[in-house]
Amino acid sequence: MILFFAQGECDSDAFVTYCYERYAELVPGLPASTEIVRVPGEKPRLTAEGVHFSLSHSHGVMMAGFSDAEIGVDIEKVRPVRRERFAFVDAADERDFFAKWTERESYLKYTGAGLKDFRAPIPQGAHFEHFDVFDGYDACVCAPRQDIIAYLLDISEISG
Repeated sequence: MILFFAQGECDSDAFVTYCYERYAELVPGLPASTEIVRVPGEKPRLTAEGVHFSLSHSHGVMMAGFSDAEIGVDIEKVRPVRRERFAFVDAADERDFFAKWTERESYLKYTGAGLKDFRAPIPQGAHFEHFDVFDGYDACVCAPRQDIIAYLLDISEISG
């Protein structure tokens, strides 16, 4: 699995395409480029066979993950939140809340369930990895246990 992080904002499709091209340079046998396929009611996928991806952005940062297995990623800025509105997330403080929130969102992206199942319990066997890439943010990936490589990208290199 390879994760890409960037500070700043750009077009989501341009970010995914740029990250995929870096991924394809590192994984033998992949086509140099791909397209994003969107079907209503399904999670987006790539035309490159056997490659799964997930994208997240929050308050000026972006994260994308690519793998040969299903993957879900989420990144969130840790900030004050009215936790009583989200009583189904049992959290001690804002940092704990966003750690659990990113797990929930990355899991829903992993399964492709979408926000309609947001309050559903997360199965015990779900595997999460958290990353402290940017100060004040929580980044999380949900995927089968595997080696992880992470890159910090210069967003100015991405057109779009």
